[in-house]
Amino acid sequence: MAHDGHDLLDLLKFELKFLEDGGYGRSPHTSWRRELVFEDSPTCLNFSDPVRSHPCTECLLMRLLPSELRTQVSPCRLIPLTDKGETIDYFYRCGTQLELEEALASWLRKQIRCIEEQHESAREAKQSSSTSNGLDRLRQQQWLAFAGNLYSLATLHCESHNYAVAHALYEHAFAAATRVAALGDNGRSLVTRIRKDQKAVSEILYGGERGLEQAPSEELEKVGQ
Repeated sequence: MAHDGHDLLDLLKFELKFLEDGGYGRSPHTSWRRELVFEDSPTCLNFSDPVRSHPCTECLLMRLLPSELRTQVSPCRLIPLTDKGETIDYFYRCGTQLELEEALASWLRKQIRCIEEQHESAREAKQSSSTSNGLDRLRQQQWLAFAGNLYSLATLHCESHNYAVAHALYEHAFAAATRVAALGDNGRSLVTRIRKDQKAVSEILYGGERGLEQAPSEELEKVGQ
């Protein structure tokens, strides 16, 4: 559980940064409809997967819901964001986008603070042992999917010529993939692909005269299954 708590903390921190950077308002991935909290985030195991291959019960966010709610359709919508018990689904039906994002930001900061306070000693212990302990299947799948989702989102922005956004997302994808690869997982090949495409985008942003020598790689094959 200490490992999962640490990963949940990282996931929540990314979600807060994603929210603060306007991630739910500028993605070309779902420009035809309102962005859905968590479900349209690169942290979602079913990001860009219309078949929804992964059950939501495999997501780390389910730790924040009672067990009886985890089998509901889109259970992350049932996470209460306020002391009044107002959920994400409540804001979809009765609130504005601004109210939802304010409540979400406040909730994320509160969860991050609580987890940091509760797991400080566990985090220190994990840092000393992480080089010798392999990732369990759930954590491996979550991080590989996370890195792959970021990679796919970066490619979408690259195809839309949003090169600065794409470059930043490639950097996040690289960090997530490196986390897995450093522990001996097959994430090494993903790291190579991300770096190759990020370098191509860098040449566009900073090289001036050079364009992409090769189009970004095809959408990442499913991993972690």
